[in-house]
Amino acid sequence: IINIDQFMNVDLRVAKIIDAKDVEEADKLLEIRVDIGTEERTIFAGIKGYYDPSDLIGKLIVVVANLKPRKMRFGVSEGMLLASGDDDSGVFLISPDDKAKPGQRVN
Repeated sequence: IINIDQFMNVDLRVAKIIDAKDVEEADKLLEIRVDIGTEERTIFAGIKGYYDPSDLIGKLIVVVANLKPRKMRFGVSEGMLLASGDDDSGVFLISPDDKAKPGQRVN
Protein backbone atom coordinates (compact mmCIF):
# COMPACT_ATOMS: atom_id res chain seq x y z
CA ILE A 1 0.00 0.00 0.00
CA ILE A 2 1.28 3.47 -0.87
CA ASN A 3 0.31 6.83 0.56
CA ILE A 4 -0.85 9.89 -1.42
CA ASP A 5 2.64 11.43 -1.46
CA GLN A 6 4.09 8.29 -3.03
CA PHE A 7 1.30 8.22 -5.61
CA MET A 8 1.87 11.89 -6.48
CA ASN A 9 5.48 11.01 -7.33
CA VAL A 10 4.23 9.02 -10.34
CA ASP A 11 4.03 11.49 -13.24
CA LEU A 12 1.08 10.36 -15.37
CA ARG A 13 0.71 12.40 -18.56
CA VAL A 14 -1.59 12.53 -21.55
CA ALA A 15 0.35 11.57 -24.68
CA LYS A 16 -0.55 11.53 -28.37
CA ILE A 17 0.76 8.67 -30.50
CA ILE A 18 2.54 10.17 -33.49
CA ASP A 19 4.04 6.98 -34.90
CA ALA A 20 3.86 3.25 -34.25
CA LYS A 21 5.57 0.32 -35.90
CA ASP A 22 6.32 -3.35 -35.42
CA VAL A 23 9.61 -4.36 -33.86
CA GLU A 24 10.55 -7.01 -36.41
CA GLU A 25 12.77 -9.04 -34.09
CA ALA A 26 10.20 -9.14 -31.25
CA ASP A 27 7.05 -11.23 -30.92
CA LYS A 28 5.12 -8.82 -28.69
CA LEU A 29 6.67 -5.36 -29.02
CA LEU A 30 5.57 -2.26 -30.87
CA GLU A 31 7.78 0.81 -31.06
CA ILE A 32 5.57 3.79 -30.28
CA ARG A 33 6.55 7.45 -30.66
CA VAL A 34 4.55 9.80 -28.43
CA ASP A 35 4.18 13.55 -27.97
CA ILE A 36 3.98 14.37 -24.25
CA GLY A 37 3.57 18.12 -24.74
CA THR A 38 7.13 19.27 -24.13
CA GLU A 39 8.96 16.56 -26.06
CA GLU A 40 8.64 13.39 -28.08
CA ARG A 41 9.61 10.00 -26.66
CA THR A 42 9.91 6.40 -27.75
CA ILE A 43 8.15 3.67 -25.79
CA PHE A 44 8.42 -0.05 -26.47
CA ALA A 45 5.14 -1.73 -25.49
CA GLY A 46 4.08 -5.38 -25.48
CA ILE A 47 0.83 -4.81 -27.38
CA LYS A 48 1.78 -6.16 -30.81
CA GLY A 49 -0.86 -8.89 -30.91
CA TYR A 50 -3.65 -6.53 -29.85
CA TYR A 51 -3.22 -3.39 -31.96
CA ASP A 52 -2.36 -2.65 -35.56
CA PRO A 53 0.29 0.09 -35.51
CA SER A 54 -1.49 2.22 -38.12
CA ASP A 55 -4.66 2.28 -35.98
CA LEU A 56 -2.76 3.83 -33.07
CA ILE A 57 -1.55 7.00 -34.80
CA GLY A 58 -3.37 10.05 -33.42
CA LYS A 59 -4.74 8.18 -30.39
CA LEU A 60 -4.51 9.82 -26.96
CA ILE A 61 -3.16 7.57 -24.20
CA VAL A 62 -1.82 7.88 -20.65
CA VAL A 63 1.88 7.30 -19.99
CA VAL A 64 4.19 7.21 -16.98
CA ALA A 65 6.49 10.10 -17.90
CA ASN A 66 9.03 9.91 -15.07
CA LEU A 67 9.99 6.26 -15.38
CA LYS A 68 13.73 5.77 -15.70
CA PRO A 69 14.61 5.01 -19.37
CA ARG A 70 15.25 1.33 -19.97
CA LYS A 71 17.84 0.14 -22.46
CA MET A 72 16.47 -2.76 -24.46
CA ARG A 73 17.88 -4.84 -27.28
CA PHE A 74 15.87 -2.76 -29.78
CA GLY A 75 16.56 0.71 -28.34
CA VAL A 76 15.75 2.78 -25.27
CA SER A 77 12.20 2.86 -23.89
CA GLU A 78 11.53 6.29 -22.38
CA GLY A 79 8.30 5.65 -20.48
CA MET A 80 5.44 3.22 -20.07
CA LEU A 81 1.92 3.34 -21.44
CA LEU A 82 -1.04 2.37 -19.29
CA ALA A 83 -3.24 -0.54 -20.35
CA SER A 84 -5.61 -3.02 -18.76
CA GLY A 85 -6.51 -6.61 -19.49
CA ASP A 86 -4.64 -9.83 -20.01
CA ASP A 87 -3.88 -12.46 -22.64
CA ASP A 88 -7.33 -14.06 -22.22
CA SER A 89 -9.56 -10.97 -22.37
CA GLY A 90 -7.35 -8.75 -24.52
CA VAL A 91 -5.31 -5.66 -23.78
CA PHE A 92 -6.91 -2.21 -23.75
CA LEU A 93 -5.06 1.11 -23.75
CA ILE A 94 -6.14 3.64 -21.14
CA SER A 95 -7.35 6.71 -23.06
CA PRO A 96 -8.36 10.14 -21.77
CA ASP A 97 -11.28 12.17 -23.08
CA ASP A 98 -10.86 13.54 -26.62
CA LYS A 99 -10.48 17.09 -25.28
CA ALA A 100 -7.36 16.25 -23.28
CA LYS A 101 -4.09 17.69 -24.58
CA PRO A 102 -0.63 16.08 -24.77
CA GLY A 103 1.39 16.93 -21.69
CA GLN A 104 -1.53 17.39 -19.31
CA ARG A 105 -0.91 15.78 -15.95
CA VAL A 106 -3.32 13.05 -14.90
CA ASN A 107 -4.25 13.40 -11.24
